[in-house]
Amino acid sequence: MKRFYQQLFLNIFIALLAFGMSIKLHHGGFFYDVGQFGPPALLFYGAHILISLFNRKYEYKETYGSRELIKLYSRCWLHTTGLTLLVLVTLQITWISRQVLLTNIFGLLIGEMALVSFIRLLRKSVLVRDPDEIKEADVIDLAALYPATPNVVPPYLQKLSAGIFEQSGVKVRDYISKHFDLSLNQTLVLNQESRFALLDLPPDYYHHILNFHKLNNIRFINKFLEAANSRLPIEGTLLVCAETTNQRKARIMNKYPPLLNGIYYLGDYLLLRVFPKLPVTKKIYFFLTKGDKRVVSRPEILGRLCSCGFEIVDEAEIDGILYVVGRKKRLPVYDNDASYGPLIYLNRIGKDGKILKIFKIRTMHPYSEYLQDYIYAQNDLAHGGKIRKDYRVTLLGYFLRKFWLDELPMLYNLLKGDIKLVGVRPISKHYFSLYSDELQQKRIQYKPGLVPPYYADMPGTLEEIMASEMRYLDLYEKRPIITDANYFFKAFYNIIFKSARSR
Repeated sequence: MKRFYQQLFLNIFIALLAFGMSIKLHHGGFFYDVGQFGPPALLFYGAHILISLFNRKYEYKETYGSRELIKLYSRCWLHTTGLTLLVLVTLQITWISRQVLLTNIFGLLIGEMALVSFIRLLRKSVLVRDPDEIKEADVIDLAALYPATPNVVPPYLQKLSAGIFEQSGVKVRDYISKHFDLSLNQTLVLNQESRFALLDLPPDYYHHILNFHKLNNIRFINKFLEAANSRLPIEGTLLVCAETTNQRKARIMNKYPPLLNGIYYLGDYLLLRVFPKLPVTKKIYFFLTKGDKRVVSRPEILGRLCSCGFEIVDEAEIDGILYVVGRKKRLPVYDNDASYGPLIYLNRIGKDGKILKIFKIRTMHPYSEYLQDYIYAQNDLAHGGKIRKDYRVTLLGYFLRKFWLDELPMLYNLLKGDIKLVGVRPISKHYFSLYSDELQQKRIQYKPGLVPPYYADMPGTLEEIMASEMRYLDLYEKRPIITDANYFFKAFYNIIFKSARSR
């Protein structure tokens, strides 16, 4: 922690020195220039410090080599400069003196490189090798790790880097031994982010693939999982690992002291969770980060695996990392339209069994729709027909659902004619499969509705919901206009006077 504060304060000193030099060279009057250019400079250097924190530029537990330090400092400076110029051009800010701007930008660069040189001089008696200088010549003895099968350990596994297993720890190895038979020749162990390494392998040869490279650091996660799917036979198993959003938050809050950890987490949340989900900032985010160190939630990780043809066998949190075992059951769905944005569409069963695109405001984590079978098998249904303890729903999602704000985009479907004002709710294929054959056939004869019979009858169990919908459809078949009017006013009364709410 001492090194962290030392480098942070040195960075602040460089910022003050560069700003002071820019004011000195401008000759516009000290107090006037400070008042004029102080706030923009504060934003500039504040952004730079935040970017430096996110890139782990300030050493805490790791010790970087000289080349790695230069890369880190240069990358942080480029990101800050690029973001600053982008803001100036986008907002057409022209009142800032070019002399002051350039002095701060290049003064920061000169100061940063001087700091790198200073750190290097402090370490002149200590050799810190860069990663590309370290030869992966170590050999791991799997027979020692798994003495029960010393004679059947495949030779190629013995040639793997020792770091793959040694860095994983005893808990991880014990967890792997419960789900994978490492004595099989058809077991492949990787620490790889590129899907091309998998595509070079023969298909249907390996029964197990264990990848210790975190999904957070893989740019095209689905492409990687799809490649793993293509190499495994049906019933083949895959191990992946990742740091979830909750684990990341816990790590940040424990790593930094109070107040600073809150500021860091706020910036981390905005830059790595909000920006990648907005149409404009999403492009900037992926341009700067290349998808590295992305933040992914547990539901998204599980959902991506399911969308890529795997069934979730088991999951475990070990030392702040989520490990998931998946079994290949089918080919991937190749979802090229997956969205991170606030507005989404869901495939729902409509009239004549046609699939409708129902628009809603996102209330769940991305890829949550692929988890419906898995979470239903785990938690079953709660009162009201929703899945019990549905961790796919975000905190904001609970609020939006409570006041039906997430359903406002469905007005577009209403105007388009996909649905009508009152009618059975458009549901997914999974929920549709839970209904009786009679109700399924009855449902697809009519358009679904924006206001469902649920709010008129307020059923609790799935059986009660099905009975409520069947009763509504029978009445609608005889007197459609009167039935819809009655159900609309009953629902309106329950919502306004009995505080009926969505879950």
